[in-house]
Amino acid sequence: MAVESGGGYSRSEKARAGKESRPHKAARIRDTVANQWGGVMAMCLTLAAWFVGLSVVMSLIEHQVHARLMHRPPKLFFLRNLASRRKIFSSHASEHHRQYRKSFHDDPVPRGEDRGIRLNILEGLVESLPVSLFLALFSTTGALVFPVVVCLHHLLWNLIHMEMHKPEGRFFSKWPIFKSLARHHYLHHRYPDKNFNVAVLAGDFLFGTMAKASDADWQAMKAEGLA
Repeated sequence: MAVESGGGYSRSEKARAGKESRPHKAARIRDTVANQWGGVMAMCLTLAAWFVGLSVVMSLIEHQVHARLMHRPPKLFFLRNLASRRKIFSSHASEHHRQYRKSFHDDPVPRGEDRGIRLNILEGLVESLPVSLFLALFSTTGALVFPVVVCLHHLLWNLIHMEMHKPEGRFFSKWPIFKSLARHHYLHHRYPDKNFNVAVLAGDFLFGTMAKASDADWQAMKAEGLA
């Protein structure tokens, strides 16, 4: 006969209940861990999707800014006399392209004297705010990811663009992907209406502005150490 102890349950019944609850408790723990892991994976996939998508958007923005502002003189009346707008065109289309038209690269320059071939990250972050505010109407995640994409884009752009024009033998300078990007940009200096992207080539691909290298181009790129 089972001996009762508090609550009307015998010791043997309590022992059986304890033994029966252990598998259920383990199952609950497994379910909790699975749900938490699933949530983490879903969050990571969402972040990755936003990052890839907004990287393409950044490539399109880079393409259009490069093609429409840096390679075209201001046509609108109220922009013709705007010094900052004229400088965008003259410093790139005239000065930068004239300097690197015949020789793709030259000696490194001290920091601070490379403004024409380096993007300003702080300016990029400020300029990203209107896009982030627009994205915030649809997704907080997208609004937060876009400034990160802009910052990483500018960092990458500066690194590879400086190595293209002012080579210092950076750690990635022998990588095939860098050589490919360098050839892409080299062709832009030979054909200024093509190959507007530098870091991510999605814009050139989608807008149909990919240049095809001729035999003479390949010989010239070999002479520059790019092929």
